[in-house]
Amino acid sequence: MSTADPTETLPTLSVIVTCRNSAATLERTLNSIARQEYAGWWEVVVVDNASTDATVAIAQKFQNRLPNFRVLRVPKPGFQASGLNHGIEQTTGEAIVFMDSDDLAADGYLDKMARAMATEPYVGGQLDVLRLNPLEVRDRRELLQVERIDKYCGYLPAVVGASMGARREAVLKVKGFDESLPTQHDLDISWRLAAAGVPATFVPGAVLHYRYRTGPRQIFEQERGYGVGEVVLYRKFRKQGMPGRGLREAAGDWVRVLRALSQVLLPGGPARVATAAGIAVGRLEGSWRYRTPYL
Repeated sequence: MSTADPTETLPTLSVIVTCRNSAATLERTLNSIARQEYAGWWEVVVVDNASTDATVAIAQKFQNRLPNFRVLRVPKPGFQASGLNHGIEQTTGEAIVFMDSDDLAADGYLDKMARAMATEPYVGGQLDVLRLNPLEVRDRRELLQVERIDKYCGYLPAVVGASMGARREAVLKVKGFDESLPTQHDLDISWRLAAAGVPATFVPGAVLHYRYRTGPRQIFEQERGYGVGEVVLYRKFRKQGMPGRGLREAAGDWVRVLRALSQVLLPGGPARVATAAGIAVGRLEGSWRYRTPYL
């Protein structure tokens, strides 16, 4: 009687790490990937999107430490979605795990994600913000993707791009990521996949240690970008049912800014102010830039 090879049921796996000026964090990220164990065939690619620091040199040090490893460069640098799509085009795995260049994969992360994709076409792992973020930073916003795939913008659930996995055929079904989006490409592809009959599945125990921005200016700029991105999403999905935002919602945003300002001298106060102000300013900026009210 023959014994089945346990790797026969495992999908081949591509791990895509997108980078831009990630020299400060990339080595730790790749070290966390190097510690992973996966019984099936897998490959790791780092996709550099026009870095001007030592990102590429740091990545190349892992040439002999990661399976089927390559460093790629985006032919036409653009938003992060450009790097993601280039990685998809240059890899062959049946399942793909997307990672950012400043997060850490917990032990068993890739194995759990890949095994989930043996049966599920689109998945999200479990985010942990405790390891990489001081208390005053991690308390600035609600926790996301800890127990479920969360809903965004009062519309549909979406997988956080930092801990996203998809079968290749699912990604190709919706023609990859939208390279025109400055941010929120993870929400966009999640909603397009849902419309195509491919909902997201949460993978408990597939833990990714997720890093927040730390300085108030960095936090503000990131949240501002998210706000602008929400306007672009609204332009794209309002006919499909994404609800709008008006003066009442905008007033609520600025009330939160004022509340945060009243506590700015407390621990974590600057981070909370930057978070609340960034998203509010971004929504206003995007509404003006795209002539689409989403306040």
